[in-house]
Amino acid sequence: MADGHNLYGVLHGNPSLAVKGLVMVFNPTDKELQQEITLPLYYTGLSGDATVSERDGRGVKTKLDRQYRITLTPKVAPHSNTWFLIR
Repeated sequence: MADGHNLYGVLHGNPSLAVKGLVMVFNPTDKELQQEITLPLYYTGLSGDATVSERDGRGVKTKLDRQYRITLTPKVAPHSNTWFLIR
């Protein structure tokens, strides 16, 4: 839940596309924040592992847990955002 004091985000998943998921993470505060977030990827159709890239960066292969989740720890500048592509 967005409270104006922490990072918040939106996850879009579509198993029919090459990019299975898009995560937008926002920082509404006046300071840089880095927080761990857990992403449920069940509806992306991925199992086993996912390749995650921040913005247009290099992809990093990450194992999904038994509940089809991964954990990210994004660092986001004040009043800014970042995004992740999940393949």
